[in-house]
Amino acid sequence: MTGNEIYRDVTKEEFPQECSRLFNGGNGRLRTMFAADLRETGEGFCIYAVFSRAQEDRFEILRLKNIEGKDGAYSFPSITPAVPAAHWYERQIADMFGLVPSGHPDLHPLVLHGLYPPEVYPLRRDISPEAIGRQLALEKEDLSPFMEVKGEGIYEIPVGPVHAGIIEPGHFRFSAVGETIYYLDARLFYTHKGVEKLFERTGFRAGVRLAERVSGVSSFAHSAAYCMALERMSGTLLPARAAAIRTLLLEMERLYNHVGDIGNMCAGTGFAVGYAQGASLKERLMALNERLTGSRYLRGVNAPGGVLADPLDEPAGTLREIEDITKEYKSFISFLTDSVSHVERLENAGVLSRPVALSLGATGVAARASGLNDDIRTTHPHLYYNQLVFETHTRMKGDVFARMMLRADEVECSIAIIRSILHKAKGKRIEGSILSEWEAPANKSGQALGYVEGPRGSVFYFVKSAADGTPLRVKPRAASFCNWPLMPFAVHGNIVPDFPLINKSFNLSYSGSDA
Repeated sequence: MTGNEIYRDVTKEEFPQECSRLFNGGNGRLRTMFAADLRETGEGFCIYAVFSRAQEDRFEILRLKNIEGKDGAYSFPSITPAVPAAHWYERQIADMFGLVPSGHPDLHPLVLHGLYPPEVYPLRRDISPEAIGRQLALEKEDLSPFMEVKGEGIYEIPVGPVHAGIIEPGHFRFSAVGETIYYLDARLFYTHKGVEKLFERTGFRAGVRLAERVSGVSSFAHSAAYCMALERMSGTLLPARAAAIRTLLLEMERLYNHVGDIGNMCAGTGFAVGYAQGASLKERLMALNERLTGSRYLRGVNAPGGVLADPLDEPAGTLREIEDITKEYKSFISFLTDSVSHVERLENAGVLSRPVALSLGATGVAARASGLNDDIRTTHPHLYYNQLVFETHTRMKGDVFARMMLRADEVECSIAIIRSILHKAKGKRIEGSILSEWEAPANKSGQALGYVEGPRGSVFYFVKSAADGTPLRVKPRAASFCNWPLMPFAVHGNIVPDFPLINKSFNLSYSGSDA
């Protein structure tokens, strides 16, 4: 047991039963699910399923170890029929480890496209990236089929994977009747970077730079969750001032993302003035990030044991800048909500129902705009959040307008948190060092979770060390990985021209899901 983490080994028969009990009978949420190749420790291939219960600051982590196989074919019982949120996790495990979830209702490749060599599983410990590269069938065409919808009047509209803008690649296949979307089949994972494999080679300290690059606009959230996992694994106490700084910068990251996202939604309705104002505000916030830390994307700040920069040194100047930005932001939101044509395009578009959001494990804005009050800052208090008084928000309708206004609510919340921390720093109530000594566990293996609430939702990291203190397994879980499967449900019944608007309202990362 590590802090609020309870690890429990289960048998092959118990695994689906216990997962179902936690998810369906225990009001639990599946936070992440992953495999680990622990054959060198005698534990074989293992599956971890991480659950937490509403209003309980506790993680129950079920582990199924020594997964058996014949002739190199390994399988484990699928939990997707009982826990729908597991469906992408299990397909990812099948692709990357060759562990087949027996009984999965829709088991076709998720991460690996047709160019990957067959029966080469990238995250097994005995596979090297170089070996994979030598076997890639670059002359082979990727003929993985899309789901075909048949019926009178149904036709297909392919979009991508290369797009006209600067967004990352994603292939969307719409089955439509007239302009109405009947079904959306999305194929992603064109940007696989092999980050999980690189963590094994890089070492824990240098891994901070990798974590920062999983998802660009969530760089600080990812590095903070990763460092938290390292600190919990080693029993390192984070200094109070470092905890306050991380909290401040997490809110700064949320702030520039939410303001930018609200502006980008204006592009989806052709509201050019709103888009320009949102971009201008976002630029001011990113410039402030650079003045405070030296990085617009808040990179190079986190380190195991604390932080390397101290933006609380001169809080008065930062407070003045935040006050000026707040005035401009309030005028911006008032301008948007007073625009009837803009609001009419947002209302009733892209509705995500609460039952779908709950069963598929939605996180962040996507979850809270559909009535799920799930925010890691309050459900699992960490860093400096338990020293602050703030309100988390939900909206009930689950449409594009709800997601915009939920972001507007959270901007107000982030500003209040930032003000509170800066006022405490100004009053000399947050003192002390910003960095503790950190060392990986020596002569024994360790493991732990790290987690934060990022701009798109919860970010989780699991780290496990070998007995010599080197990384044995590092597993990031970005928020977008949970939320991409929601998209077909949100666009069903909408018209094709509304898809860009709905997509912008979720603001999902392609690369962040594809570490």
